[in-house]
Amino acid sequence: MTELANTETQEISVLDGLAMQARTLRMNINMNMWQLARVFTEAKEIIPHGQFGKWVEENADVSERTAQDMMAAYKRFGGKPQFEGLGQAKTFKLLPLPAGTEEKFMEEHNVSAMTTREVQEAVKKAREEAQAEIDRERKARMDAERRAEEAESRPPEIPPELTDELAKSRETIAQQRTEVERLAAVGTEALAEQRRLSKENADLQREIRERDDLLAEQQEDINRAQQELLNVQSAIAKGDAERVPADQLTPDAFASAVRAFIGTVARLPHMRMVFASMPYDQKQEYSVLLETVEKWAEDSRKALETTMIDGTVIYSE
Repeated sequence: MTELANTETQEISVLDGLAMQARTLRMNINMNMWQLARVFTEAKEIIPHGQFGKWVEENADVSERTAQDMMAAYKRFGGKPQFEGLGQAKTFKLLPLPAGTEEKFMEEHNVSAMTTREVQEAVKKAREEAQAEIDRERKARMDAERRAEEAESRPPEIPPELTDELAKSRETIAQQRTEVERLAAVGTEALAEQRRLSKENADLQREIRERDDLLAEQQEDINRAQQELLNVQSAIAKGDAERVPADQLTPDAFASAVRAFIGTVARLPHMRMVFASMPYDQKQEYSVLLETVEKWAEDSRKALETTMIDGTVIYSE
């Protein structure tokens, strides 16, 4: 109990000191906005829940909303020289900028020479351009998904003329096989004709094998096209995820998507007997799709492990 009382006494002493700083800095808020924002940030960590607004009004004579805006500006722009001296009004107008675009905005605009209204209009335009970029990428992703679905549902397209030629070749082979058998029964006088027809038959069979190989190559091209569409879909999703605000993919939404995905393919780990008797080319199709999922999971894990230290984003390698 003594240790707890000492801790509370220390917090009260620190809070008293911060209150004194707040009253002093409020006398010249434009010049000392960053220091005052720092004081608010430190005080909020100590003040009991629900009492911050009252404390700010009593010690700094500002509203809780203004204090919240000052702390938000301090977290985003504090310590960056290009934002110092802009004044409270202009600094607050910069808060709606999309995260990560502050430096570029300051390079492209002479904010110090602009009016507050001009700053507000420029920020609005930057937000609209960022949203337009997000919309373009979202549309590209949706188009890629649509093309992938169409490619998956569309059966291999075999030219009608090739199908007709194959059918005619098979019919000719059958007729010639019957003729060869008949001539063979006649006797030796038909031997020469039998040899001629056998050679023609062999040529036709070779032609069929060559065309079957062509069909197999076309199927491989279709499979590669489907995989490329899946890769495009994954790349666009990644770019979209980096630009869209984080609240558009909540843990609940992600959990729902994961459950839906696993519910659809839950039986896959238990298909050993099926895979054991499956042809090699079909196994390869499963393997390519699994590699796509594994790569997505690896990149998602790296994104999740990204951290921020002193305002600097640290990416996981």
